[in-house]
Amino acid sequence: KRKEDNTMEELYKIGINENTIKNMLELVPNISEMNEKEIIEKEVILKRINCDDNQIINIISSNPMYLDRTNDGVLKLINSLEKYGFTTLNILLDSNPYILNLEVFEIEKYINERLNKDEELEDIIDDLESNPLLFNEL
Repeated sequence: KRKEDNTMEELYKIGINENTIKNMLELVPNISEMNEKEIIEKEVILKRINCDDNQIINIISSNPMYLDRTNDGVLKLINSLEKYGFTTLNILLDSNPYILNLEVFEIEKYINERLNKDEELEDIIDDLESNPLLFNEL
């Protein structure tokens, strides 16, 4: 069995359909080089922040670049968001899966710029949580 077959099998197991997987491979050809374990690790990270199966399907199929990130990079990002006080990361990432492509410094820079305009951290976090598309401006 080819490595690609195991990867595709794992994506099917998650619940992603064949057409979506083809689109994901077009966007991120590296996915075919990944092994089952790497896919499962990305799934486990999402489960750790309370993502349900539908959220996991949505996040991975909407943002296949997530699969290509290092686990370390993703975990640093999640820890940073939690440190700032984001509480419902599963809902936040389901609303905007592309947040997972950001680097910690990009979020810090954005938050610090707003803090420097005398905004309260709590207000900034509320703003980002209620309007996850603001992350696209980072």
